[in-house]
Amino acid sequence: MDNIGIVTDNISSLPEKIVQKYQIETVKTKLFFPEAEKFPEKNLYQIMEETKAYPKTSAPSPGDFVKVYKKLSRRFQKILVITLSSHLSGTYNSAFQAKEFLEDPSRIELVDSKHAVAGEGLLTLKAIELVQQTGDIEEIKNKLENFKQEIKMVAFLKNTFWVEKIGRMTGQQAWLFQTLKSLGIQPIIGIKKGRVGFTGFNFGSRDVFKAIFHQLYYHSQRIRRRFKVTMRVGINYTNNIGLAYDLKEKIEKELGAEVTFVSLVPPIVGANSGPGTLIAACHPKV
Repeated sequence: MDNIGIVTDNISSLPEKIVQKYQIETVKTKLFFPEAEKFPEKNLYQIMEETKAYPKTSAPSPGDFVKVYKKLSRRFQKILVITLSSHLSGTYNSAFQAKEFLEDPSRIELVDSKHAVAGEGLLTLKAIELVQQTGDIEEIKNKLENFKQEIKMVAFLKNTFWVEKIGRMTGQQAWLFQTLKSLGIQPIIGIKKGRVGFTGFNFGSRDVFKAIFHQLYYHSQRIRRRFKVTMRVGINYTNNIGLAYDLKEKIEKELGAEVTFVSLVPPIVGANSGPGTLIAACHPKV
């Protein structure tokens, strides 16, 4: 029997190749979007942009985690579960409740990533790295608790149509957002203490690509000064895959950083942010 198995949710946005390579079990959020059946050749965000419809989503149930726990418990002595921030979803709570359905709940250890999307994905990959280095799950948990504080995420919205539509931004806030963008001031969305919010502004660019690269350049310089190393980056895109891979190339060429993955924004996030969203997360390569 192997020592430690890894479970995460699909909000971690890890590409299928990585999931298969490291045998990560992924519990999926629920998605209800009838319009997707009408356009099977298009991705979620293309359909949203063309139809102006948005999906309804919900967190996995405890039963979804129980199935995965039972599957992995036949192979692994311990199971490490990494979820998106408990402040953003009931996923962590479902994962916690599911432990009680097992004969030996002590075999399951949970980590609240306090992140989502690319940030959560990078933390999950760090967990894989630590599992390969040590079999002590408590040591791994402690290191992840410290490490997640070094992960930084930046995201830029194309517009406020979708966040207004679902009621997460008022008309007045949306007007201010768009006014700032028209002046070349890009509001930065990030995660602080497990919650999504505006974390600053990028001045001097109406272009999302330039704004997100500028923020990554800033974090790269900060990491080099503090840790004397380069950084790892994860990128999420919606219907702007070309832009995402252009960003990957620029990061690798000009910052000397490692782009670990480029993947779609998960549906539960994209339903809030809408098409045109571009997200990147980074951490020191230590």
